Amino acid sequence: MKIGELARQTGVSERMLRFYEEQGLLAPVRTAAGYRQYAETDVARVAKIRLLQRAGLALKEVARLLDCLGPAPLCDELQARLRACRAENRARLAQLAETEALLARLLGESPAGA
Repeated sequence: MKIGELARQTGVSERMLRFYEEQGLLAPVRTAAGYRQYAETDVARVAKIRLLQRAGLALKEVARLLDCLGPAPLCDELQARLRACRAENRARLAQLAETEALLARLLGESPAGA
């Protein structure tokens, strides 16, 4: 499939897909005319990349750890990094909850969820 089709199937822009290629995350085959040709497996690969990004990993980390995310259990390094991301997210959530409570008090309102 060409880059436009991969973009449509994944919801990722063509520009971002080219950037993923520059970062070594995707390796499309080139046709004789120079067009990028992606495999069906690249759809799942892009989904994994996006998932790891949403989990809090930088693209450099994703490039290094992407192969750890497969049908087998996650490798130890990826599990450790995801646990760290989870702890960071929990800390941010706690800080947001404190901020929400402070704003509610300042406005004389009940905190959300109370």
